[in-house]
Amino acid sequence: MTDDLGLPGRRELPPEVLDSLRMSLREGMGKPVRRRWPVFAAAAAVVLVLAGALVATVVIREPDRPGPVVANPDFSLDWPKAVAAMDRCWAAVQSGSRAASFPARDEWVPQFTVTSWEITVVAVMAGGKPLFCETTLMTATVSDPDAAPPYTHGGTAALLMTRSGTVAGVVDPEWPKLEVSGQNEASSSLRDIPVFRPGNLFVHIAPMKPSRTTYAVGPTPGEQSRPLHYRAPYLLRPAPEPAATVLDKPVFPVPDRATPAGEFFTTCTRAASEALSDDDAYEVGALLEGEDVGVVVARLGGRTIVCQGGLGYGDGKTAHYAVMYDQPKTAEPVHTLRTETVGRVDRNGVATKPQNAYLGVVPDAAVAVKLDFGTGKTIDATVAGGTFAAWFPDGVSQDYEHAKVGITVLDAAGNVLHQGTLPLW
Repeated sequence: MTDDLGLPGRRELPPEVLDSLRMSLREGMGKPVRRRWPVFAAAAAVVLVLAGALVATVVIREPDRPGPVVANPDFSLDWPKAVAAMDRCWAAVQSGSRAASFPARDEWVPQFTVTSWEITVVAVMAGGKPLFCETTLMTATVSDPDAAPPYTHGGTAALLMTRSGTVAGVVDPEWPKLEVSGQNEASSSLRDIPVFRPGNLFVHIAPMKPSRTTYAVGPTPGEQSRPLHYRAPYLLRPAPEPAATVLDKPVFPVPDRATPAGEFFTTCTRAASEALSDDDAYEVGALLEGEDVGVVVARLGGRTIVCQGGLGYGDGKTAHYAVMYDQPKTAEPVHTLRTETVGRVDRNGVATKPQNAYLGVVPDAAVAVKLDFGTGKTIDATVAGGTFAAWFPDGVSQDYEHAKVGITVLDAAGNVLHQGTLPLW
């Protein structure tokens, strides 16, 4: 059923539906040997269950176009963000060859916005058709309102998929909500996504690369529980190519990638299946390298990420990489970062001594970080770009709830910037 969607479809929309659409508005130890990491793209797909913080209130029209207010409590319209994003998307369209055939900018009526970190997605009605505008710190991408929707069961289709993790489209009018599952050989995810009415629109932002993910969709089966390993019933086909995607706000100066840390960051983020928008803008921080594994910290504004992996991260024969997003439990300027054990096996698949990285954020002025794991020896961490990293020594406490690490942070003059304790685990 596609009649209500205002899309290139199977029959013309009734006038009353078009009128309604026009009027409506509105996620190891030891010093490792340095090695240069080759840049490559892995074929494996990994889906993370982490969902970005999604902002979703009441829909309003443009102030100069009086109209009815549509109450839709699952959604919100951030007007300043919507206008800024649409202006960038319109400029992206104008920079290509589609401007003449595209709905004029003054016909773009924002329906709702969804934000996650630096990503903003605006659902728009323009010329009686839906389109989606995504902006990040550096890029603007807009869907093609004239592309034939790749419908799955009924009238559900993805209209935009981006490398930032956005999946947006239309839902069959008969479906009360939308469930979206993602699957790869290692993990899976499942989310219930609200549907915006009228228009039957949805936006899902997750930290996964759509190009490396198999999505399936279905009508949410109420509050009933799903069985273990449940997947939505209908395959969601890839979205059409965007009408435009432009690097419109490049970051200067461009962060250096011609260092061991920069090379590993590039290898790791490209090979990982987790999405990372604006990866070229991240300042690389501390790097640890072990036997066939590496761990690097990077920062962009107030966001910090960890990327880790290598042959020793999985079975010892195939390189695996993963991006992890900072979710600090404290607002303190010095805090630890989440990571996972690496280096479990060697290249022959034989179990080896696991390696655990101890990572954290410190003031930008820090040049030295001394760590006391309670083993009788102070460890000098690697420090770079407001981050630190060190391998766990032998003999650390296994008290996962109470164990602490002493930390002293120094600047270039030897002044103490911070002294205290951090959680060990």
